Amino acid sequence: MMSGVTREKIRHIYSSSAFNYQMLLKFYRGLGVNLERWREDAIQRLPDLKEPRILDVSTGTGANIPLLAERYPDYKEVIGIDYTSAMLKQAVRRIREHGLENIKLQLGDAREMTKVLDGCFDLVISTYSLSIIPDSTCVLDEMNKLVSKDGYIMLLDCQKFKGLLRIYNPIAIFLSTRLGGNSETYSVPVSDLASEMFNPVYRRLMYSGMFYEDLYKVKDA
Repeated sequence: MMSGVTREKIRHIYSSSAFNYQMLLKFYRGLGVNLERWREDAIQRLPDLKEPRILDVSTGTGANIPLLAERYPDYKEVIGIDYTSAMLKQAVRRIREHGLENIKLQLGDAREMTKVLDGCFDLVISTYSLSIIPDSTCVLDEMNKLVSKDGYIMLLDCQKFKGLLRIYNPIAIFLSTRLGGNSETYSVPVSDLASEMFNPVYRRLMYSGMFYEDLYKVKDA
């Protein structure tokens, strides 16, 4: 695990974030970072799938789940996994408010998902989480084990600026730390690593490239 980031610290930060997440969204929106809209747009752009089995990695308060249910009304099952029970408690309330069925919430580490989950999933998604998870490459490996051979992986997250725009990286790191990350977790080039591991379908950049939306398919064996 990366230095300065312990399991206990992550659990404490996420447990606290479960109660002030909406305040953080307002803060981001004031900076022109519309996480909610980008999430909605990304899920609406997902490919058509018939009765998919879906995995939502680091589901948090379950914000993705109603959107996934709307995008795929015939879904077979949606599983959301998260590292903290505080987040999952809010996800339970959200699911009940929307009257959704065939939703399973699993407490577990995204870096060790195969210990508590089995494949295969037609769609695996992660939104705003890989940039703040230590050893995020382990999460990509776990996704690769759980997605079906014809499945898709969608990542929506933030990354470091390059070139002249790198002067804004301190702001990006600050945003990352509000949800548990630090300069180490944020500096991992998750999108580049995923592009090597999977077949890119498309990529969209937002906020001058600070945020990305990637869709991948599994590479042929």
